[in-house]
Amino acid sequence: NFLLGDWGGPWYPQATLSLGNSQTIPGSDVIIPLFLSSTEFVGGVQFTITSNMQDALNPIEIESIDPCFSADFNMIDDEQIIGILFSLEGCELDAAESSVHFANITYTLSADSEWGSQVGLDLNNVIVSDGVGNALSVNTQGGFINVSLLGDVSSDSEVNVVDIVSLINFILLIDESSD
Repeated sequence: NFLLGDWGGPWYPQATLSLGNSQTIPGSDVIIPLFLSSTEFVGGVQFTITSNMQDALNPIEIESIDPCFSADFNMIDDEQIIGILFSLEGCELDAAESSVHFANITYTLSADSEWGSQVGLDLNNVIVSDGVGNALSVNTQGGFINVSLLGDVSSDSEVNVVDIVSLINFILLIDESSD
């Protein structure tokens, strides 16, 4: 028995799917970036997302960054969403060892959410396949949503003099505020 090809590997195709972190205020929309790295070209991704505060989150959409890929989701038992990204045209996402931002998941955070809290998001039941449908070995990394503190203008999870300076800069039109 012998092996032809590159002895440097990888021996087993691998992918990493990870959620980014975000910050918002109660009653507003929040966008969570979805990142992918893979040793092979990717033809499709399926996953479920659970949360420690699922009743505070209302999913709105999953949007693919790549226009060749379609994205959609469904609710499962009102406690998790199942998402899928795929290409009907046979497109593939390039193999990339570094994380590539390839989709956004938009939620609305309940107006009853507690200021200063953190909503954890976990990826489960992840399937990443190559262009012909072969499953890749997958690592996952969850993310979180920080619910801003009332008065935290600088979004650093603290209310301090930096917030006063930031607010004055917005009033004097030195800096431009975000949503």
